[in-house]
Amino acid sequence: MNCKLEITDIKVRLIECGSDGLVAWASCVVAHAIKLDNIAIRRSQRDGALFLTYPTKRTDAGDKYPYFNPVSSEASKVVEDAVLARLAALARAASAAGRERPQ
Repeated sequence: MNCKLEITDIKVRLIECGSDGLVAWASCVVAHAIKLDNIAIRRSQRDGALFLTYPTKRTDAGDKYPYFNPVSSEASKVVEDAVLARLAALARAASAAGRERPQ
């Protein structure tokens, strides 16, 4: 399956002291039609890799029900690549701004 979703309007909000590996919150628009909010960007404690988690509702019994999530691994990769590319661009911009400051 070839997934040709266009991911636009990506916003990333960094978190200073996140728990459970939380690095940032993200939102994006899929195919100029659907806005996805409250996507968590997390860092794996095992290998340090970044990954996305999607919002879920948790019942009193502990069951989890997703509000939304990609329906295929290809769609998941498209969203993850776009969001993590935006995070990387923000990191590069912050690094460049830090280098330009007089010391």
